[in-house]
Amino acid sequence: MTTTTKENNRTSKFTCNCSPVIISDNMTGKMRGVPAISTSVALNPICKQRAKDPNSICAKCFAAATVKRYGGLRENLKHNTSVLTQEVLPLDDLPQFTFAVNMVRLEAFGDLNNVIQVRNYFNICRKNPHVHFALWTKNPHLIAIAINDGFSKPDNLVIVYSSPLLNVPVITIFARYDFVDKVFTVYDKATIAEQNININCGAKSCASCGLCYFDKKVKYINEQLK
Repeated sequence: MTTTTKENNRTSKFTCNCSPVIISDNMTGKMRGVPAISTSVALNPICKQRAKDPNSICAKCFAAATVKRYGGLRENLKHNTSVLTQEVLPLDDLPQFTFAVNMVRLEAFGDLNNVIQVRNYFNICRKNPHVHFALWTKNPHLIAIAINDGFSKPDNLVIVYSSPLLNVPVITIFARYDFVDKVFTVYDKATIAEQNININCGAKSCASCGLCYFDKKVKYINEQLK
């Protein structure tokens, strides 16, 4: 079981309490200024299996390369994986974001491991009703299990399904999982040119764009392969 003693708690410039859940609060690039809660892709068995498939976008995982490069980040994500996947945390132990925060990304460096993690994320969303959360995942089946068990999706959570294949948006996901709000797909330059793909993610600031967090009419988020 996870030990959630005061000694394990951390603070963040984006929160007004201490929590065993570590917030990534100095993100760079398009994520600058947006807090994130993530687990380790290197410790997720589902991610590791997908990375073995050369046809999967997971074989070109940007997060895995980043985690290998930065030891501090690697340890923080390892810690979150342990804290968020072993037990449903008491509400008092979950991060309370300040009212200056209006958007938080869930899983900037990893993915869902199990249903316990889903329940913890749902509870974080409910504890912070003023915040717009967005969760990127290739594992919506875990969310489906949580919902079928009676844990409804929070109103302030957008679920973004990440297409597992390069250049192939999974448009059927909406019919299979009605709780999915958007589909995120990565395209290479050749396909972008050939199919005239509208790239609406990547070359802008998430904090100023907010397309994934606030605009429910846009169903497809497209990014160019890094």
